[in-house]
Amino acid sequence: MIYPTILVATDMSDPAASAARHAAALVRAVGSRLVVVYVVEDRVPPPLAQSSHLDRVLQEHRRKADAALAMWCEEELEGLDVERVVCEGTPHVCILDTARAKQADLIVVGMRGHNYLTHVLVGSTAERVLHGAPCPVLVVGHDHRD
Repeated sequence: MIYPTILVATDMSDPAASAARHAAALVRAVGSRLVVVYVVEDRVPPPLAQSSHLDRVLQEHRRKADAALAMWCEEELEGLDVERVVCEGTPHVCILDTARAKQADLIVVGMRGHNYLTHVLVGSTAERVLHGAPCPVLVVGHDHRD
């Protein structure tokens, strides 16, 4: 099998849904294992960082993210057996770490359209994944016809 494990990264946006549909088609065609990763960014606003309730707030956020991801997978990846991973941190770092941990043979990510200035100043998660990936990466542009 060419891609025994396919990892799709999602932020549950339209471009991520397009990427998930491509990954699902590959999974159905070749019988791969599918891992879906969602990252809860760990940037905490300063007032919240000072809160004694920070751990409880982050736990609740993670619980809600896991529930939202479960619903998203049911809608976007209907009928597929999916391993869901919710992690906290910087998106491209978590995606790459998960790809290594799950021994992904292919990473599928959606590409969001940024304006030129945003692209130059911060780049994109997809580009960072592409440059650091331990395996091939399929970058899927959002098809507005979906």
